[in-house]
This record gives sequence, structure tokens and C-alpha cells, in this order.
Amino acid sequence: MLQTLERLFASILLASRWLMAPLYLGLVASLVVILVVFFRELAHVIAGFAATEGGEMILLILKLIDLVLLGNLILIILGAGVDSIVSSAAGERLVKRPQWMGKTDFAALKVKVIASIIAIAAVDLLETFFRIETMNKGDVLWMIAVFMAFVVAGVLLAWMDRLTDTHDAEPHA
Repeated sequence: MLQTLERLFASILLASRWLMAPLYLGLVASLVVILVVFFRELAHVIAGFAATEGGEMILLILKLIDLVLLGNLILIILGAGVDSIVSSAAGERLVKRPQWMGKTDFAALKVKVIASIIAIAAVDLLETFFRIETMNKGDVLWMIAVFMAFVVAGVLLAWMDRLTDTHDAEPHA
């Protein structure tokens, strides 16, 4: 009886991963929105190319880069979703599956996500420096502080993962 309850409980817990499926579909929808916004912004860049000065053009291109980085972050999370929801046997049958899928562990995923967030924050900070004359200096300092917090968090996450990997690689007595 206890084994039956244990199996039932384990089955319910494993099946609960499907509760994430609608959230991943929402991320797919947000990726479509990002695609539309990207091409709308690209059309503005192309249409205003002749009348736009160098610094302003750099800002417009940085906005495009920011959208691409955000899209890549969503793809990383969606790839992790495929690995957590779809069975490995079904996942291996996917013809268009990128090579990294199924090979990225949670520690590497954390580092990829934080690196993407840091890159997005860096692009936003770079945009701020192009408009520094019009910005509130207190707001700029807060942006720098938040960026540095992301950087420190990323370094600490990578360091903790490295410490954990080194500890796990040692033979157990």
C-alpha cells in the first residue's frame, strides 16, 4: 500500500511539470511580440537613416541589439522548458533540435540566463551613457548599481557552481 501511494505521489509530482506548458506558450507569444517590435524598430531605422546622426543611429541599433538579446534569453528558457517537459526519447526524435539541448545542466543554464541579463543591462546602460546629458544623475547611479549587482551575482553564481563541481569531482571516502 505504501509503495502504491509513493508511486502515485511521484507520478503526480512528475506530471505537474505540464503545468508549466501554458507559461512556455506565453513565452512563445512574447517572442512573436518581440519579433514584431524588432521589425517595426528596424523599419524606423531604415526610414530615418538619411536624417539620423551617428550617435542617434547607434542608439537605434542598440535598441535592436537589446531586442535580440531578450529574444535569445527567451529561447534559452524555452530550451530548458523542452528539456523539463518533453521526455528525452521524444526530444531526441526532434529533427530541428539544437545540439546544446539536453546537454545543458541547471548550473550552466543559470549562468547563461544571468549572462544574458547582464548583457541586456549593459546595452541599456550604454544607451543611458549616450543620453547622459538629459539623464538624472541619481537615476544613472542606480542603473550602474543594478548593473553591478547583476555582475556580482553572475560572478558569485559561476564561482559557486565551480566550487560545487570541484567538490563533486573529488572521490568520496
